[in-house]
Amino acid sequence: MSCEIAAYCLNTSSIRNCGLGLQEKIELVARVGYGAIELWIDEIETYLTKEGTLSELRAILNQNAINVPNLIAFFNWAIPDAQQREKALKEAINVFEIAQTLACPYVAAPPAGIGDREDIPPVDLAGYYQDLLEATQKTNVKPLLEFWGHSKTLGSLRETMEVLNILGNPEVRLLGDVFHMAKTEDSLELLGKLDGTQAGLFHINDYPNAPDIRQLTDDQRLYPGDGVAPLQKIIDTLKRIGYTGMYSLELFNEKYEEAGAMHVAETGLAKMKQLLE
Repeated sequence: MSCEIAAYCLNTSSIRNCGLGLQEKIELVARVGYGAIELWIDEIETYLTKEGTLSELRAILNQNAINVPNLIAFFNWAIPDAQQREKALKEAINVFEIAQTLACPYVAAPPAGIGDREDIPPVDLAGYYQDLLEATQKTNVKPLLEFWGHSKTLGSLRETMEVLNILGNPEVRLLGDVFHMAKTEDSLELLGKLDGTQAGLFHINDYPNAPDIRQLTDDQRLYPGDGVAPLQKIIDTLKRIGYTGMYSLELFNEKYEEAGAMHVAETGLAKMKQLLE
């Protein structure tokens, strides 16, 4: 599957509480000047229940010249329990089939369901991820291995790279995020050791100064450039290693949303352009 990737994307988490339907979000993103939108599976399911079909949603995306580079979902692919993992893989197949219909090349695969566990060896995680790759292979959509800074397992870029190395599959891609990288001090150095092709998507955001960055929560994310993240170093590193993928604005800041979806989308795009152009 091919998907022409635009430089700038909006993750709909950034305007989640602004009262817009899915079609309105897509039209807004196009009007503001983004080339793509990251969708969450729950909002797609709401759309299918209340508004339309997947083919109609694909038509809306095409009419607005908006790509979907990645879907956000939380199937528990890394749960050690075999029965739970089998159920999760069935959920994943459904999500990947939706992605395929929307011409979306990736689905995020974060450590959902294992955030409080520290007993899962990287070699086991690699095996579970291989199971996910095989279960969804027919869709021609790929998972993006994502780490969460607050998770006790797959909470760092270091762990993610270890799983990548065990898999030894050059087609496996990871999903990076400034906020999650901040929770592990070695992330920036390790980012420079990646090949740019190993990153499928990168979430851009910022965070405030804090005595302990690990205590910050998602709703404290800031617009790029408004906090203390070493964003220019991160972007320069991504360029140096040959990353040519998309930058997606991912915020969960409800205070921002009080100003309205248009304000959030316009402000976020302007601040990304200041950094990247």
